Amino acid sequence: MRWLWAVLLLGVVALALPNDALGQQDEPPLVLVMDIDGAIEPITERYLKRVLNQAESRDAEAVVIRIDTPGGYISSMRNLAEQLLNTPVPTIAYVWPSGAQAASAGTIVTIATHVAAMAPATNIGAAAPVTGTGEDLPPTLRKKVDEDITALIRSIASLRGRNYDAIERTVLEAKAYTADEALALNVIDYVASDLDSLLNKVDGVTVLTTDGPTDLHTAGARVDEVGRSLVERFLDILTNPNVTYALILLGTYGVIFEIRDPGNFGPGVLGVLGLVLGFAGIGLLPVNFTGVVLLVAGILLLLLESQLDGFGWAGLGAVICWIFAGFLLFGEIFPEPTALDDPLEISRWVLAVFGAVTVSVIAMFWVLGRGGGKAEAFIPSQERRLITQAGTVVDILNPSGEIVVNGEQWTAMTEGDDLPEGASVVVTGVYAGGVLKVVEPDNATQQLARGAWRDRLAHVSLAHMIRKRRNH
Repeated sequence: MRWLWAVLLLGVVALALPNDALGQQDEPPLVLVMDIDGAIEPITERYLKRVLNQAESRDAEAVVIRIDTPGGYISSMRNLAEQLLNTPVPTIAYVWPSGAQAASAGTIVTIATHVAAMAPATNIGAAAPVTGTGEDLPPTLRKKVDEDITALIRSIASLRGRNYDAIERTVLEAKAYTADEALALNVIDYVASDLDSLLNKVDGVTVLTTDGPTDLHTAGARVDEVGRSLVERFLDILTNPNVTYALILLGTYGVIFEIRDPGNFGPGVLGVLGLVLGFAGIGLLPVNFTGVVLLVAGILLLLLESQLDGFGWAGLGAVICWIFAGFLLFGEIFPEPTALDDPLEISRWVLAVFGAVTVSVIAMFWVLGRGGGKAEAFIPSQERRLITQAGTVVDILNPSGEIVVNGEQWTAMTEGDDLPEGASVVVTGVYAGGVLKVVEPDNATQQLARGAWRDRLAHVSLAHMIRKRRNH
C-alpha cells in the first residue's frame, strides 16, 4: 500500500514542477512581424499601435517592421516615431525585400526603432522636403522645415546611437544610401539577406526600451506575421482622397433623389451612408478647413437647386464650390509643402467627371422645370393659363386621372387623397409633360402661396434668362 502512496506523491510533484525541470524545452520566443509597404498615413499609425499592444500582451520578444515605403505624411511620421520611442517592446526595422526603399518619412521611422537593418540592394534616405509637385521649397519655408526635421533627427539619432550627421544629409542634401553605405556610416545596424538571418544576428543584443535595458533572444524564434485587419483595410480605402470625395458627392445625389421622389428609401439610405462614410474619411485625414466649408456649401446649394427647378444659379454655385473644394480639401490650389513628399490630392479626372455629372443633374432640374415643374416661369403659356382655374374630375384621381377645365380635358395628378369622379379641384401647377397638379379647393390657397416665392425666383433664374434670350 505504501508504494501506491509513493507513486501518487511522485505524480503530484511531477505535475507541480515546471517543464524545464522535467527536461523539456521552453517554448521558443515569439516575434511579431508587420509590414509598412506603402505610403505612411494615419491608418499606418493605427496598425503599428495595434501590433505593439498585441506584442506587449503576448509577451513577444520583439516586433519586426518590414519597410518598403516612398514616404508619407509628416504628421503620421511623427506619430509613428513617437510610438517607437515610447514602447517597452523592442522594435526592429528591416528594409526588405531587395529593391525596397525607406525613403523620405520612411528614413525617420527606420532610425526610430531600437535596431535598424536593411536587405542587400535596398536604399534609405532622400528625405529632403519638396512641394506637392516635386519642386524645391521657397528659401524661408525650406529653412523652417529643414530645421524642424533635422532637430527631430538629432534627438532620435542621439537616443539610438546613430550617425545623425549622415542622416541629416538625407534632408539637407537629399542624400540616399545603399545598405552597405548606411551600415558603414552607422545609419543602420545590420545588413541581412532574410528574416531568419536578421533574427540570428540580433540575438543577444541589448537594447534600451522604456522599461530599461533588454536582451534580445530571437534565434530560432517563432514568427507570427500580423497583417492589417479588415477594419484597417477598409479605412485605408476610405481615406483615399478620391474615394472620400466621390462618396460625399454620390451621397448628395442619393439624398436629393429621395427628397424629390420620397418613399423609395433606397437612394436616401445609400445617400446618407455615402455622406457618413465620406465625412468619416475626411475626419481621418489632414484637411483644409476652407475645403470642407466649400464642400458643405456645394451640398446645400445643390439641395436648394433641387427645390428650385431650373433656377440655375444655385446649381452653378454648387459646381464652383465643389471644384474649388476638390483643390483645397487636402491642400492649396498652388500647394505649399506640409509633408516630406507628395501630399494628399484629388485627381483632376475625378473633379472633371463629377463636375460633368453635377452639371447633368442641374440640366435635369432645368428640363423638369421647363416641362412644368414647380415654377410658373418655365411652364408653356398654354398650361400656365390654367393655374388657379377650377375643374371637375371626370375619371377618379388615384393619384392620376382625367379632369375637365374650361371645357378642355386634361391629365391631372393629386398629391393628397384620391379624388372621386365629380369632385371639384383647383389647378396649382403643371408637372413635366403637361400633367396638371390639382388639389381640393380648401387647400388651393395654401398651395398657390407656397409656389409664389418659387415663381418670383424663377423669373431671375439662369434657365429663364437663357430661355428669354433664345426666344428673342
